[in-house]
Amino acid sequence: MDAIREKKKAWRRALVELFRLIPREDRRRLDAALSERALEYARRSGAGLLMGFAPMADEPDLSACFRLWLKGGGQLALPVWLGGDKMIVRRIDNLDSQLRPGRGGILEPLDTLPEAAPETVELVIAPGRAFSENCARMGRGSGCYDALFRAHEVAKFGVAYDFQVFPEIPTYFGDVRLDAVVTPTRTVKHE
Repeated sequence: MDAIREKKKAWRRALVELFRLIPREDRRRLDAALSERALEYARRSGAGLLMGFAPMADEPDLSACFRLWLKGGGQLALPVWLGGDKMIVRRIDNLDSQLRPGRGGILEPLDTLPEAAPETVELVIAPGRAFSENCARMGRGSGCYDALFRAHEVAKFGVAYDFQVFPEIPTYFGDVRLDAVVTPTRTVKHE
């Protein structure tokens, strides 16, 4: 277990460095392509309530996807990280006025917004540090997405730049596989 933990730490450090190498204009282009493909995947799912995320500096920015989702009549919820593997989910309808910096500087919904029961979420878009060709996901290490996925059966896919998808990544027994991983150029499905 400690050997896997150390491998995951090394992978996370390396991927943070890779993100720093991408010029801002290239990030915008990648985010636009990824938003388009993620929106297409979400629409095909038939979901009504989508759980997204507000990106950290080293995660893809899907703001365009979420704005179009809302404009098209979809419902959106974002997580509020409570520490450890705990999170709650709040419904939002405006990315520009309903977010504030929370724990670790991560943007999250205002406390006054209604909570969404996790079982009402129909589709989750999960960020991650790395993904595998068989849809394993390596997050930041808190385990909050894995805890959510273990507690509630929900359709889920990851979003990543192509360099974040590997043949294999270090995983624990309790890591939950996603249904798919969407990149700016392809969709990898868990068979």
